[in-house]
Amino acid sequence: MTESGVRVRSQYEKKCADFLFKNGIKFQYEPLILLAGKQYRPDFYLPDYNLFLEICGYNHMPFYVDRSEFKKQLYQKHNLNAIFIRHNGKGSLEDKLRQSFGEFGLTFPE
Repeated sequence: MTESGVRVRSQYEKKCADFLFKNGIKFQYEPLILLAGKQYRPDFYLPDYNLFLEICGYNHMPFYVDRSEFKKQLYQKHNLNAIFIRHNGKGSLEDKLRQSFGEFGLTFPE
């Protein structure tokens, strides 16, 4: 369970949800979207920024990497803003979030 009371599927998603909550960023967890006639559930949607966020933690699995790349291309094709965070447990997930959000002009206190 996250600090905001949302149930998530992984520890990485929990860390991300807690980071967003602590920084006052509204989010929707796994919203249902329809793209190219198929349903998808991105990890997070940040409505105030019209931005999707995917936390990719199974990068050692070829199928997962292929699926993440497919989703990335699909979002681009439909002109959707999306951040894909590849995290293998090394380093700080929060630092990766800060860096990726910085590319969209969002900054956070250290």
